[in-house]
Amino acid sequence: MEEIIYDEKETKRNRRRKKKGSSIILKIVIVLISIAVWGGIVYHGYTTAKAYIDTSIQNVQQQNALKLDEINEEILLLKNEITVLQEIVAATDSSLSDTGSLQRNIDIKLEALDERLKDLERSLKILKEAP
Repeated sequence: MEEIIYDEKETKRNRRRKKKGSSIILKIVIVLISIAVWGGIVYHGYTTAKAYIDTSIQNVQQQNALKLDEINEEILLLKNEITVLQEIVAATDSSLSDTGSLQRNIDIKLEALDERLKDLERSLKILKEAP
């Protein structure tokens, strides 16, 4: 009978060891599966975020290119307007210069006419004195 008791104790110990061994293996498998699942989730999150960020950057670059084209067009228009304004100012300046020289010419002619008027007054005075 002792043998049977001894064998029963040994059998129980063996069962516990087997349970313990299978329990450890099960825990290791669960941990590895958990790590794999979390790794997959992290990888998927990374690729999704990277794709979103890349798309956003491309959209911003496209919008910037469009805005840059618009700004370049506005700059060209402003350059053209400045050129036209410079031409107008140059024409106005020459007109003003012409006006200044024209005013001098008018002054000279007025002085000449004033001299002639004085000559005519002298002549008229002489004619009045004559019999």
